[in-house]
Amino acid sequence: MNSNLILIFFLFPVLTGCVNVHHEDHIFESKSSTTIIQPTSNSSNEFEINCDTIYRNKFLKIKLSPLNKGNNHELNYTFIFQLLKEQNKQKVEIYRDTIVSLVQKVEFIDFNNDNIKDILIQNSSDVRSNWTYNLYLVDKTKTKVQKIRGFEKIKNPNYLPKYDLIDNKVMSGRNWTSFYKIQGDSIIDYQIIVYEEGNKNEESTYGSEYKKAIKRIIGD
Repeated sequence: MNSNLILIFFLFPVLTGCVNVHHEDHIFESKSSTTIIQPTSNSSNEFEINCDTIYRNKFLKIKLSPLNKGNNHELNYTFIFQLLKEQNKQKVEIYRDTIVSLVQKVEFIDFNNDNIKDILIQNSSDVRSNWTYNLYLVDKTKTKVQKIRGFEKIKNPNYLPKYDLIDNKVMSGRNWTSFYKIQGDSIIDYQIIVYEEGNKNEESTYGSEYKKAIKRIIGD
């Protein structure tokens, strides 16, 4: 076996361990469909996303422009986010925000049960590849968006349309799940944490504790 193959086998578990993982093993799995767009350009370039396939006949575009193209490492991940609408062959700005985004990944997921996909722009990642996002709820009838304050603090957010709640699955020394809800333009943190078993010899109580947490929140 040559040295290149040895290097590939060595790096494979490291690289795959850095991929952001959605938690398919949740008791109440999200049924919201997801559209993901990630630019091929690096963070030094601006780019636009044509949203015609997401918001038909609304002529909307998302534009991310780097705030700084210099050598300041932190500022290189700071972007101007614009939602633009094409009118009379001109681009009209609907919304603008200054955000931090490490990889400029944009996702479209309904996060408030109105059957309209909302805008998520990747924010940060920790050493365990737990990602956070900026969330903008889309009002398609009025062609406007609303930023949800505090959403960027939720790691690996996952929407549960059945309960109109947000849960997550955080990779850690001991993996855990917490629960949230959007209220107005802010996030309610229920301060409930469900832990996975610490080791394989422990009997798993994650499923039962998760269900108890849901019942506690919805009041059943």
